[in-house]
Amino acid sequence: MIARTLVLIAALLTTPVSAQQAGWPDLDQLLFGTMTASGRAEASFWMPNAEDPNVANRAVGVVYEAIPGAAGNTGIAVGLYVRTTQGWQFAGRVEGLFGHSPRDHAFTPTHVELTTDMPGPNDPRCCPTQPTRWRIDLNTRAVERLN
Repeated sequence: MIARTLVLIAALLTTPVSAQQAGWPDLDQLLFGTMTASGRAEASFWMPNAEDPNVANRAVGVVYEAIPGAAGNTGIAVGLYVRTTQGWQFAGRVEGLFGHSPRDHAFTPTHVELTTDMPGPNDPRCCPTQPTRWRIDLNTRAVERLN
């Protein structure tokens, strides 16, 4: 179990912010500054509505921050971001979305869907394997678990 936990932590630490490319702002500063208590995190994910930073105008940010005194456990913080004439702005937290390895995001005019891994039957707490699809309403930030 300790080995699985270490593998999960290593995966989180080596997973880069997906949009960390030329043209994007300092996404870690943006995400950590708006969604963490400490200003730093174990891992973060940036899921914009377009790959091109000149076209993207909405994004979901996910941050995994270490829980002090919790032996390597992390908490999840999810937020919506919008691009304005002043740059990327935090639009608000999304409550009720859980899991690891957020991916496969898809935006529509009213919502965004994404997948995370949740514990499946007989999974140890450290190593979730069950893909779970979520829908976030872009106006209310309400979360719905789809499966």
